[in-house]
Formats: sequence, C-alpha cells, structure tokens
Amino acid sequence: MLEVRGIKKTFGENVILDGLGFRVNKGDVVTIIGPSGSGKTTLLRCIDFLERADGGTLTFGDETFDFAQVSKKQILGIRRRIGFVFQSHHLFNNKTALGNVTEGLISARKIPRPEAEKIGREALDKVGLSDRYHYYPNQLSGGQQQRVGIARAMAARPDLILFDEPTSALDPELIGEVLAVMKMLATEGVTMVVVTHEMSFARDVANRVIFMEKGVIVEEASSYDFFVNPKEERTQQFISRVFPGPEYNI
Repeated sequence: MLEVRGIKKTFGENVILDGLGFRVNKGDVVTIIGPSGSGKTTLLRCIDFLERADGGTLTFGDETFDFAQVSKKQILGIRRRIGFVFQSHHLFNNKTALGNVTEGLISARKIPRPEAEKIGREALDKVGLSDRYHYYPNQLSGGQQQRVGIARAMAARPDLILFDEPTSALDPELIGEVLAVMKMLATEGVTMVVVTHEMSFARDVANRVIFMEKGVIVEEASSYDFFVNPKEERTQQFISRVFPGPEYNI
C-alpha cells in the first residue's frame, strides 16, 4: 500500500531522518518506537506532508512521489487517503464533537451536511461516543477528546491512519480507553502506523515493530521476533530497560 524510500530531513545542521525506508501493507498495524528525538514524529509528519522532507520517495498504491518535488495538488490527493491522529486533540473548541468530525467532510470534501452528519454519528458511535454528539471539547475528558480525533480520522474513510503518540498527553487512567479503540480498529483490518511509547500495544496489537534512533531504523521485525528475539544489541538494551524482567516474553 505505502512505501517510503530514502527519506531525508534536516533542520539546520541537525539530521532528523537519514535516508530510511519501510513498507506498509494493507491491514498492517506498524508501530514505530524508540527514544525521544529519534525522528519518529517527523517521519509521520513528512509522510502526510505536514513537514516537507528534503529527499526520498513515497509510493502510495501505484503512484510514486518525490518528497522534495511533489506538487500541492498531489499533496491534497495523498492527504485524502491518509488520516492523522495527533498527540494533542487539535479540536475546534467552538464546535461540538459531531461538528469536529463533520467539518472536514463538509468544507474540504463537499459532502452534503445530512450525509456528513450521518457519517459523523457512525464514527462517533464506533469510538463509544454515541451520547456525546453535542458536547463541546471543554465538556469532554482528554480521552474522549482524543476519541473524537480518531472518529474524525475514521470518518474520511482513509486507506491509512497515522497516529502520533495518541496517548502521550493523557492521564494514565484515560490511556486505556483510547488504546481500546485502536485495538478495535486493528481487529477490523484498519491499516495503521502508530508512533507510541505504549510497549504493550506494540507487543500485543502490532504485527510489525520498527525501532528508530538518530534518524535511522535500527531494527524492524514482527512484533513477536522484536520482543522475544531482537537481533541488534541496541534493541536488546532498549527492551531490557522497558521490560527489565522475563515478563516481556510473549
């Protein structure tokens, strides 16, 4: 479905992405993990062109795009096929949950309001917010706001959803409700790439894990092989710190 090749990104003299590449197949749940500052978020933002990469190519379906030369029209076409769930909720405070989900459908995709609201209600139902259609963000918990963000991404019916540390801004007791929605999407075959610090999600839900550090991919493997039999010494160090005992074995 999607392949990134040789992606490069620098900020000044700092190399953020150093020519890495990976593939995502339809139905994959790929988690990207690694220490802070390894380039994980920048990678997602470049895939959705929220940041412009300096080089490399993106293949989406049967089309290949040069990150550095892609046109605005091509970017709009790519974004129509990708949903993005941010670290923070990025909701419109003056719109209800339903309004936040339908805004892009109506304004960007020109879907008639009645149809957009039907799609929006179905998306909110799926994330467990059928009783919160008309609540404003300040009336919702952080977990509920993030679930509105997931519903907004789902409502556009994208081919792929990118999640950028979707639980990092939540209180610990609210993380589970967001992860439960993501697990449900995984069981339904939704293709996802997830930057996360939630190792249990990477271990139990993802089918592939990518470990990044200093702008490169140190190791990529199935979730089982990654956590049970990591090949790279740096990966082994990382896992031993996250799961210091034998309990990390699946």
